[in-house]
This record gives sequence, C-alpha cells and structure tokens, in this order.
Amino acid sequence: MSTRNPWLKFQKLLQGEGRAVVSVVSNNGDGTSTVETRSGVQIKVKGESVAAGSQVMIEGGELRYEVPTLTSSVVEV
Repeated sequence: MSTRNPWLKFQKLLQGEGRAVVSVVSNNGDGTSTVETRSGVQIKVKGESVAAGSQVMIEGGELRYEVPTLTSSVVEV
C-alpha cells in the first residue's frame, strides 16, 4: 500500500547511514577498528576483519569488505 504522507516518503529515500571507502588505521582489539576517511577524519567502526593499511567499505558503522586500492586523479575540462 502506498502512503501519501510526504515525510514517510522522504524517510524511505534515506535508507541507512550510507557507505564510504576508508583506510584502516588500526584494529583496537575490542571488536572495533579505527578508520580514516579521505578527508582525514578518523572514525571508530565495528569489526576487525581487515588488516591495518587496507582500504575497506564501511556501511552503517561497520566494516563490510576489503576493496582494492586504486589511484585517483582529477581532470579539469
């Protein structure tokens, strides 16, 4: 059944907390890891399944899986 409530429609668009590729700084030994975003912000997330120095995908505050380290470049047109 479809809802007409605009607020409920908006909430359905915001599924979850989002995903991000981050670098693992350290495994804390208590079931969490410290990760660093591309902008340099360090975050504590659940999971220790990936070694420090690796790139991982985080989703909903948890480590999900390791991703390959790829180079990035900026091209101005």
